[in-house]
Amino acid sequence: MHMKRILIASDDTHTRAWVRNSLDPLDVTIEECSVSDLASRLTSEEFALVAVDGGRDPEPLVQIFERIATEGLDVRLLLLIEGEALSGLRVPSTLGADFMVRGGSSAELVARVRTLLWPGEEASGQELIRVENLTVNLATYQVYIEGQSVDFTYLEYALFAFLVTHPNRAYSREVLLRRVWGSDYYGGLRTVDVHVRRVRAKIDPLSRRLETVRNVGYLWHG
Repeated sequence: MHMKRILIASDDTHTRAWVRNSLDPLDVTIEECSVSDLASRLTSEEFALVAVDGGRDPEPLVQIFERIATEGLDVRLLLLIEGEALSGLRVPSTLGADFMVRGGSSAELVARVRTLLWPGEEASGQELIRVENLTVNLATYQVYIEGQSVDFTYLEYALFAFLVTHPNRAYSREVLLRRVWGSDYYGGLRTVDVHVRRVRAKIDPLSRRLETVRNVGYLWHG
């Protein structure tokens, strides 16, 4: 997988931080700008993908990208919208584009970005993580132990993949909720404990590597 540039366009600092943190495991470089500066950045620089905060009225932003596409610029678009915008949403057909309703998880965001940037690509060495008899394929979202597929749910995989790609560092339950479930998730910290317990049961005997750090959270020993 080749390093690609992503631009986050939003006037909300929390949204920019969430997108940046969510995409941190990917092999990308990330820049940020305000929505008002978006057009000038797109005409002066090249980006593989732009994640745009479209809020309740994404149509003006869609028109900017349609105009750019007619000028020959090749860029992918991911619209982040409020639920109220769904009824009138128009996703441009002249370029690779997708949308995500605000409130989705970090795992969903990563999946949509991967689909836009690397459709159908095989995993490279950087996307295969091996620990003892465990293999994590970050491109296909699959985990194998001794060649046998581990049947994770989507969020179990997202939690496990985050810890595996950030080894030897303890993360609090609050941080894991924000990084995996998303900043708009309002569930309790107990959710993390439940998912960690399920992950441990499915990766036994490697569960010893997923350590509970008392009064902190969880850590994966890489």
